[in-house]
Amino acid sequence: MIDFHSHILPGIDDGAKNSRMSLEMLSASLDAGVSTIIATPHCYISADHSIQDFLKDRECSYQRLKEVASESGEELPEIILGSEVRIYPEMCRNPELEKLCIANTNYILLEMPYEPWKDWMYEEVYEISRMGLRPILAHLDRFVSEEKHFSNLYSIDALFQINASAFINKNQRRQVLEFFANDAAHVIGSDMHNMTTRPPNLAEAYDIIEKKFGWEYVDYLKHNSHRIIKNDVTLPTLLPKLSFIKKMFI
Repeated sequence: MIDFHSHILPGIDDGAKNSRMSLEMLSASLDAGVSTIIATPHCYISADHSIQDFLKDRECSYQRLKEVASESGEELPEIILGSEVRIYPEMCRNPELEKLCIANTNYILLEMPYEPWKDWMYEEVYEISRMGLRPILAHLDRFVSEEKHFSNLYSIDALFQINASAFINKNQRRQVLEFFANDAAHVIGSDMHNMTTRPPNLAEAYDIIEKKFGWEYVDYLKHNSHRIIKNDVTLPTLLPKLSFIKKMFI
C-alpha cells in the first residue's frame, strides 16, 4: 500500500511534533502493510516564506528523521518527499513551482482554501495543468459543500485525493460513492498527523473499501498510487456500479 498524504516529517507543520512521533506513525504504518509513504508537509508560500525556504525546512526535517531512524535501527516504510501546497493567487507564475511536486514526478498535491471557492482558484488549477504539471486536489471529502462546483474541474487535467477517514466514517461513504461515480476519486491517503486524533488508518480504510465497495475499487486506487509515483498516467475509471442493495448498506 502507498499512503498518498501524510504529515510524518518532524517539527515542520502541525503533524509530527518530533522524530519519536514520526517513528511511531511510520512503524504503525509498516505493521499495517504500508510499504511507501508520501511525506506531504503543509506548504504556505508567501512574501516571507519562499519555495526555497520551504525546501530547506523540509530537507532539514527529513535528514533529522533519517538520523533518528538510523540510530533506532527500526525498519520503516519508504519515504517519498512531496508537499501539500495551499493554493494562492498567481502561484502558476512561480518559476519554482515544479520543485514542490512529488519526487521525480510532475504531480503536485494542492490544498484548496476552507472558504467558498472562487473563480481565481479554478483558474489557478487550470493554469498549473497547462504548465505541464498534474494537480491533485487534497482531501476532496472535506469540501462536500463545494460539490456543485466540482464540474468546473472535471474538464481540467486534475486528480482528486480522498482521505481514508471518509471511508471509515459511515456517514461519509455515500458521498465518496458519488465521487467515484463522477470520476473524482483517484487516490487515497491517511492524512495522518499523530497517533491519536489523526492516526495512520490507511489499512483500515482499504479493508472497508473492499468489504463495502468491492475489490475492484481497491485495485483501482492502489494501481493509481503506483502509477503516480512512477510518473505514469492514471487509469480510466471503469468501476462496476454497485447494486441498489449494496448501496443501501454501504
